[in-house]
Amino acid sequence: MANETTDLKDLKEQFDILKIEMKAMTEMLGTTATSKAEGVKDDALARMELYGNEARMRVDGLQHDAERAVVSNPLMALALSAGVGFLIGALTRR
Repeated sequence: MANETTDLKDLKEQFDILKIEMKAMTEMLGTTATSKAEGVKDDALARMELYGNEARMRVDGLQHDAERAVVSNPLMALALSAGVGFLIGALTRR
């Protein structure tokens, strides 16, 4: 009987140790997952900023090219804009 009581106490102690270790592992896993998620978020934000800057530069370049084309050929630009306006008006009339 005393042996069974000792075995039960040992089992309870082992269970308590296991519970403490599981809690520590769970906290460690949560910390690791959080730090990895933050790293992924930071990487995504950096890439988004890079792509946004690149798109902004392309749009600025296209705008500059369009302005240069209008200045160098004003009659062609006027005829082109009148033609586009006519097409849009014809398509929306129906």
